[in-house]
Amino acid sequence: MPKQSIGIFSSLALIALLLGGCQSVPVAVESTPSDTPQMAETPAVGATLEPGFRAPLWTFSTGGEIWSSPAVQDGVVYFGSDNHFLYALDLKTRALKWKFEAGDIVRSRPAVAGGTVYFTADDNQLYALDAQSGKAVWQFDMGKPFAARSPIPKGWDYMQSSPAVAEGVVYVGSAGSNFFAVDAKNGKEKWRVPVGLYVRSSPAVVDGVVYFGDWLGMVYALDAQTGQAKWTVNTYGSVVPSPTVVDGVVYIGSKYPCLFAFDAKTGEQKWCFAYGNSWVESSAAVADGVVYVGSSDWDRINAVDTATGELKWFFTTKGDPWCSPAVSNGVVYIGATGGFFYALDAKSGAEKWRMRTAKQLVTEDVRFDGGVVSSPVVIDGVVYFGSLDGKLYAVSTTP
Repeated sequence: MPKQSIGIFSSLALIALLLGGCQSVPVAVESTPSDTPQMAETPAVGATLEPGFRAPLWTFSTGGEIWSSPAVQDGVVYFGSDNHFLYALDLKTRALKWKFEAGDIVRSRPAVAGGTVYFTADDNQLYALDAQSGKAVWQFDMGKPFAARSPIPKGWDYMQSSPAVAEGVVYVGSAGSNFFAVDAKNGKEKWRVPVGLYVRSSPAVVDGVVYFGDWLGMVYALDAQTGQAKWTVNTYGSVVPSPTVVDGVVYIGSKYPCLFAFDAKTGEQKWCFAYGNSWVESSAAVADGVVYVGSSDWDRINAVDTATGELKWFFTTKGDPWCSPAVSNGVVYIGATGGFFYALDAKSGAEKWRMRTAKQLVTEDVRFDGGVVSSPVVIDGVVYFGSLDGKLYAVSTTP
């Protein structure tokens, strides 16, 4: 596949000239103190479960759908909700530490670094909060969005570019045709790069290079210090997933029916695993020479050999496995829009157990029957994820 130059998008980059300047501005809203106790809910003891099903250890209700993927740091789990709040829960006490109200729905995965929590919201703002108190440190305006979440339905455009933090810099894409590098301490812009169209893909920063995709199907590799392009490549479909970079290879899919493997240094294509009539919404997880990734309408998770791009196994889900799988101790964890969360054997794809979630709070599509689009995280024998029923779930990984 031929390498592309950012220069070929010079005409499209004119869109960026229509955007207002992006500056660090004071934050007008404050965190909500947790002086009113809000605790996680423990399911009723003795509830009858179907064979192969598992009950959660506890859940925490937000009252808004949770598309945001949780981040766990120092015994605290951080996650967003469609009710416009970012939450911080103490995992030992299962109590709310604080919550912070953003200007719109929060579907990004928070990044926690240096005692600060970074996240984006649909108001196209990048927020930095003190991890202990939830108080605002700074707020960065990423400019006017190129377009509203429509014309595609709100439920199908679920990704916000989640920030990545490396070497004191926050990297993040925007809905305004720009990709930004922002000083993590003061929220000042370091550089920006105009791209073809808005960025829903969350960046990965590896060995001084930032990788991400845009809505016109381009995957970028930029110098983390300067923003200069090292290479770009066309996937021929809008890029929603985040790139996964392991052992010098970038794994990423798009709305072209293919999971790609690119050389991280050159952008040359190594292989493409065909997705039939579907496409890739899920970001990949790589472990022990296998890349695990979900799909969109294909309703299955695939395990693909990292060296050859050949299918090792697949597992059929009820609904779309949009979220990114987590792999821990030989088990693959992934949710789907059909109302279930799954634990699969990493070698064979055999189902170990599943868990049922409640109904979706806002019904926008018949394929959504509750379910999980939040990517799970596994910490100390517990897997955490959000659900469209408005709850954060904590589930034991062991019987």
